[in-house]
Amino acid sequence: MTRTRSLLVCIALSAGAPPAAAQLAGTLDMGAGTYRPERAIAGGIASIVPAMQYRSGLFELSAIGVYSDAPAGRWNFQGGAAAAVSTPRFGIFQVEAIGQAEWTSHYRVSGTTRFSAGARAYLRPKGANFWVGRFHGQASSLGTRRPLQRNEIGGSATLGAVRVEFSLANTKVDRSLMFGGPDPRTDSDSLSAGPVTSGRQVERLVLTDAVLSGRWRIRSLEFDASLGRRFSRTTPETTIWGVSASRGIAPSVAVVAAAGRSGSDPVTSVPGARYFALGLRLKVGQPVLPPAPAPATASMTAPFRIGPALGAAREIVIQAPTAEGVELAGDFTDWKPVPLQPWGENAWRALLPISPGLHRLAIRIDGGAWQAPPGTRALTSEFGGEVAEVVVE
Repeated sequence: MTRTRSLLVCIALSAGAPPAAAQLAGTLDMGAGTYRPERAIAGGIASIVPAMQYRSGLFELSAIGVYSDAPAGRWNFQGGAAAAVSTPRFGIFQVEAIGQAEWTSHYRVSGTTRFSAGARAYLRPKGANFWVGRFHGQASSLGTRRPLQRNEIGGSATLGAVRVEFSLANTKVDRSLMFGGPDPRTDSDSLSAGPVTSGRQVERLVLTDAVLSGRWRIRSLEFDASLGRRFSRTTPETTIWGVSASRGIAPSVAVVAAAGRSGSDPVTSVPGARYFALGLRLKVGQPVLPPAPAPATASMTAPFRIGPALGAAREIVIQAPTAEGVELAGDFTDWKPVPLQPWGENAWRALLPISPGLHRLAIRIDGGAWQAPPGTRALTSEFGGEVAEVVVE
């Protein structure tokens, strides 16, 4: 992949798909910083990081790309994509089929690829997720293909204003090693004339990655942090970590700072690195919201309302005139917080797929406690805070 193609892939990931109501969300980070890879020359870099997530019903697609450019033409591209199809929920149980792809390209060496497919089984009680998964695939590096398999368990929960997640993944990959040399049974004084033995030896790498991560949002500030450890009998153990902070300066613009240490990947031979970057984050691919009708009715100025279906989604409007940020979570989002967008002077709005029936939901204003939306009857949640029950027709 050439330098130009790598850059075009980054742009395509961030802006190539047409927006769909409440289904496409994306960011584009642009910044500069320092980069210290293992066994390579450190220096300053400029980077472009597009990311997007598309969701429609039980289908979800996500992709991310990282294009960096250092002095003397030392460019690098890393990308990844995942597609998932879920079954309908059976109570708190759900199954998901997943396909994943990762690839790299570098200015001096051939790129690496990794493809895998598998499934996860979820238990989704209110406010939490627990899963087990198994994947099979193939990795390619330096012209060599290696089969791999991965088993994982994990869980996530929302604790007040903080969302935490833990995962434990065990990866096994077979690596072929070539060997050759004189036959050791020959006389040591005539080794150069002795027969030569050669062959292929298969070495199995076993890696276990344990990662704890969290996200905390308060007003217009958002923090992400992760800490992990790689355990292995065949490769050196490594500690990996990352932390980032962003502050919104406009509805679609934020200042972002990030630092961390990424571990090397013995499966694809990608080295680890330490990094620091500062830049801007642009929100792209926001859904195109239909304009509000000109005449305002009593229902449109209600403190909280869920409108009729607009295609595959419904309009949710919350009146919060003094808020700097409003989030919503409910059983129809798998209790994942969804940020609402400013709408006019006093309201916040989102389009989300919600099926008819009885639903539970809660909102959070400026990173505070979860509470029932205004105008609804508050119920105490078994996980703390408040929720409301609403009937969607």
